[in-house]
Amino acid sequence: MKFKIDGTEAISLYEYNDETKGLIYHFKGCFDYELKDVFLDRYKLELKLMYENYIIVPAPSFTEEDLRRGFNHVEEMFSSLEFKILKIIRKTSQVKQSDQKAKDRGKIGDFLEIDKSYSLKNKNILLVDDICTTGSTLKACLKLIKGLSPKKIKVLVMCKTRNINI
Repeated sequence: MKFKIDGTEAISLYEYNDETKGLIYHFKGCFDYELKDVFLDRYKLELKLMYENYIIVPAPSFTEEDLRRGFNHVEEMFSSLEFKILKIIRKTSQVKQSDQKAKDRGKIGDFLEIDKSYSLKNKNILLVDDICTTGSTLKACLKLIKGLSPKKIKVLVMCKTRNINI
């Protein structure tokens, strides 16, 4: 499903529904690492062609959560594309968007920072995330990435809620 977020082209592979919610919960919440390749398997070849010269920038999760889980779920979901992955955005506090009210989700940018030692100038960036509900995290990440002057930015999310206006 194609959509735009702050004027940036975006694609969601799946609708965020009970089935995808359960699958992501088992992968992310139950640490079922073996599910990592299930998400992209059906679209892998097409995505590799669409984003051939792109560098992946994953939306961040809190570092301590990744350590507890033993892996970063967003990185692992998209690693089968075999593109370079730059973890340049960091979440500075353990703020879960799913625990926030819709009106408070827009404040996520207060808890994100970007490593400005990387140059994104003249590079094609693919911002990836697992779930898009309000778009707040993606908007905050886009703002940070745009500050490093990439050539192009596109967004790819695993799943998105159906009736959301971003």
